[in-house]
Amino acid sequence: MALIAALATYVAIPGGELAQPPKVAAGSATPSASPSAAPEPVAGRKVGPFAEYARGYRVVAFGKAHVRSKKVEFTWAVTATDVAFLTYCPGLPKDTSLDLKLAINGSDAGYTTTCNADLHNDPTPYGGSQGYGSERGRTAPRGASVGDTVTVTVAVSGAQRNGYLPTIPTQGTMYVAVAEKVPFTQYPFPARPAKLAPPTPDGMASEPGTKVVHSDPADPNKPATTTLTWHRGFDFTVVPQTPGIYRVSVNGVSVVAGEVYEYSGNGPNISCQVKRKDKGHCLRELESLKDGDTVTVTVTAQHATGPWLAELRSEWQDPSARG
Repeated sequence: MALIAALATYVAIPGGELAQPPKVAAGSATPSASPSAAPEPVAGRKVGPFAEYARGYRVVAFGKAHVRSKKVEFTWAVTATDVAFLTYCPGLPKDTSLDLKLAINGSDAGYTTTCNADLHNDPTPYGGSQGYGSERGRTAPRGASVGDTVTVTVAVSGAQRNGYLPTIPTQGTMYVAVAEKVPFTQYPFPARPAKLAPPTPDGMASEPGTKVVHSDPADPNKPATTTLTWHRGFDFTVVPQTPGIYRVSVNGVSVVAGEVYEYSGNGPNISCQVKRKDKGHCLRELESLKDGDTVTVTVTAQHATGPWLAELRSEWQDPSARG
């Protein structure tokens, strides 16, 4: 499972000037200046080389070590089941990456990833990713339960540069962090722009079969509903102007759900490509639908504070599917 794969373009790192964070010792989630005081959420603050808050997660512990040691070790006080990990390995030879393996209290956690010299702040939920109808993985590594304080060991198991290397490099530094999901209403969002631009459809809106629905000007959290003629495949995109939780459903079945943390205009999207003679469907809950059926598509928003639109289309995506 790739640790640093981006979830989607609509979840992004809060920007802005960096505030001075409380001192957090590498290998511990506890602020050294005031161990009992939890720091106030601040957009843009950093913990080690990582953004403290990114894509709905907060870094709660991190460790660092020289590559020569072949492992990073730190403690983690577990307070959430939806967790993510980040890695950063500056100073490696050019185009080299490390293969890493995670252990909790000395036992294999069933998690592997890679680390390279690019600094990423896009956490990937452990044990799952966003897919049809889902929002988060919502699982913790084996051996890490809420309430436990555990030792995390991330060991180097190999290295790659256009294929596996016979020896592991001896230059560079390894940083590994664990982040926990933050309740949406407690997340420190970036400053709201003085003026929000109206949402603008992309090229999909001009293509045949696409319907565009807009949020209610008086209440952006009011559901918007339309109907489409079902052709098994679909493309759905939400273009929001503010943070919020946005979902699209077909006949009440959730198809895509995404949390937006900034004002960039990027939102959740999903594409399902189906050939006409295929027996498979993107969602088993929709298998009873037949070509030509009329379906109800509903777009909902929570915590939205500004306008949004959605582009909706149901059609075969394979050019040869119409034969």
